[in-house]
Amino acid sequence: MNEAERGAVRGRPREDRLAYLARVASLYYEEQKTQQEIAALLGISRSGVSRLITEARERGVVEIIVHHPLQTSPDLAAELQRRYGLKDVRVLAGREEAYERTLKRLGELAARYFEDLLHDGMTIGISWGGALYEMIRAIRPRVHENVEVVQLIGATGAEATPTSGPILAQLLAERLGCRSYQLHAPLIVDGAAARQALLGERHIRETLERARRSDIALVGIGTTRSGYYSLVRAGYLTEAEAAEIRKSGAVGDVCAQHYGFDGRWLDIELNRRVIGIDHDALRRIDTVIGVAGGAVKAQAIHGALRGRYVNVLITDEAAARRLLEMEAP
Repeated sequence: MNEAERGAVRGRPREDRLAYLARVASLYYEEQKTQQEIAALLGISRSGVSRLITEARERGVVEIIVHHPLQTSPDLAAELQRRYGLKDVRVLAGREEAYERTLKRLGELAARYFEDLLHDGMTIGISWGGALYEMIRAIRPRVHENVEVVQLIGATGAEATPTSGPILAQLLAERLGCRSYQLHAPLIVDGAAARQALLGERHIRETLERARRSDIALVGIGTTRSGYYSLVRAGYLTEAEAAEIRKSGAVGDVCAQHYGFDGRWLDIELNRRVIGIDHDALRRIDTVIGVAGGAVKAQAIHGALRGRYVNVLITDEAAARRLLEMEAP
């Protein structure tokens, strides 16, 4: 702890101390500055900022809105767990609602599940997706300097939304008070030669090796349906190319890599051009949490579960009921 931090943490009268905490909280919650930006502004470390934010909440300087417990459906969860042989399942109760609202509630449920698993020394791998973005927003800021966050799938500047891989890795590390490792590589390259060249690059090779050692992987489960398809929205594929992928039998993406409705890995050109953790490595990670909801995602979820790309499912009642109507795996 440097001299500035010691001044922030000790030696202040109570009134000054509360004012200082209020300033930090205002910068973080109201002005939406990152912990790193606050640290630079105040001349203290990022971990020091995390501790001050935590203290502000604990001392009531920050008014925290307490959410009522999320209602879940244990019966549907148990049936899905039995049918697919999953490690664990959580199902949000309630009727299908606006997609944005579903994502927000799924994110809250996933955050609570993830926080119960989190401990020092873990490596957390993360891909991309709207539900994961909402999950990170729902995580309480903390300090876990011995945790590391690793990006599982590459992305370029073409993905300008806050749900992209690099941004999610940064945001999660920010929330956990730890460092992140990012690929800084295109998601999709021009061909096999370009892919092999990138995979031989030291930074990418070492980052993917860290990703393979993840204790927990957080993945979105996509869809090839237009309007919900992340690769089209990100500008990686045209609508025509997406239609060709659908014709090949692809139903979704885990880490932006595609599989069939029956869970088979598809040996298609797109999968051979993706820079990221491969499906075999993903299946060797102890806990792979897939987050997706809505009946529109049921086919993609079904394929991911049948292929054993996900072993913990966070979903909602609409998707769960549609899954149980499908042919058993």
